[in-house]
Amino acid sequence: MDASIPVFEKPHRRLTVLDWTRNIQTLQNEARLRRFESYELRQRANQLRNETSVTTRWDTYVNNELLRDRIFDVHAWREKQRYTRECVRDEIRALKEEKHATELHLESLQVPFMVISQCLSNRDQRVPPELTRDQLGEELNKELHITENSKRVLTDVCHMGWEKIKELTNVMCRLEREIKNKDETLDLEYHVKDLNRDSTNISFKLDPTRVPTESMTEESYAHCIENTIKIAEQLMSESKTLRATMFKSREQARNQMHAQSQQVELIMRRRVYDIQRARNEMEWQKHKLEQNLQRVDREIESLRAAVADKINPTKLVETRLETRTRRPVLERVQDKPMRGLIEEFERVHLSHNMLEKKLEEALTTYHGMYNHHQRVTKDLQYKNQALETDRRLIEIRKPLHAPDETEFKRNVGYCHMSDELVPE
Repeated sequence: MDASIPVFEKPHRRLTVLDWTRNIQTLQNEARLRRFESYELRQRANQLRNETSVTTRWDTYVNNELLRDRIFDVHAWREKQRYTRECVRDEIRALKEEKHATELHLESLQVPFMVISQCLSNRDQRVPPELTRDQLGEELNKELHITENSKRVLTDVCHMGWEKIKELTNVMCRLEREIKNKDETLDLEYHVKDLNRDSTNISFKLDPTRVPTESMTEESYAHCIENTIKIAEQLMSESKTLRATMFKSREQARNQMHAQSQQVELIMRRRVYDIQRARNEMEWQKHKLEQNLQRVDREIESLRAAVADKINPTKLVETRLETRTRRPVLERVQDKPMRGLIEEFERVHLSHNMLEKKLEEALTTYHGMYNHHQRVTKDLQYKNQALETDRRLIEIRKPLHAPDETEFKRNVGYCHMSDELVPE
């Protein structure tokens, strides 16, 4: 049968109403499940957003607090190192001043050396009879030994001071370097602490969690700083001890040299007194010898006159005896005049011989006294020269005294009479 209209059907299977209804219910159930999953997802996502936001903000806060604590620790270490650096700088300044004072005292030893050298050279100008190994020479050599020992001790402590200044300078440079590092660290830490999520200079980095090379633990970091401070404190303690040693050595050297100088000048004045007393004794002996030489000279002249006075009597008695020998044979009688003339001849010759002998003795005595007088005169010259030599030491040693120190004050000090004088 022919249809009024043509009907075309798709080539698909036709569903029943029940299948259609079932499909609708399936889609409804699927939609409901997807809505539930979406709700669960939105809830979990909201919770995750809140948790991550809180965690991030809390981590940032905790790290800010850790950075603040770290900044406080670094600041505390820096202040401690600054204080230690100032102490080290003050100690270096004090040690340099003490070393400078010691060097000045060491330089001032040139004057005592020059004075002692001049004193010893001046005393060597004495002539051999006055070249004695006396106490003054021993005290001068002792003073030279004390001065040499003081120079050696002061040179050693100056060298030790130079070494200690070098060590203190090294540790101060180390402290300054560490303080500078901490200043840079604090700048970085403040910059890191001030960064936030809205900062403009933040960006992604490659491997930001890497540990830098040559990093150290906090314990090693604190130990390193404490070790530096401990070294500085130990060096400062040694420097204080060295400064005390410098002061002690300087004052001890000054006291020893002053005491030895006082002893030398006391012995020197005593030696001048002894030489002057010996010189006076020699002058007195010379005066007495001159008086006795004059007397002996007059006595020699008298003896020579007496010897000359015996010439004619001798001639007379010999002539008488010779003349009487020419008497006639029968008149050659050994009478009393002959015996008297013979006795007179013997006595005249005896007197002449005794006078000649006495004259020789007088001449021997005179020459002995004259030779001794020459020796005394020469010895007196030697003693005058020795006296002038030792007196010159007083002038030579004037540079060792204060400008306002008079000779009277020094004599009072030598004799310890300050307590016995009436105060002005």
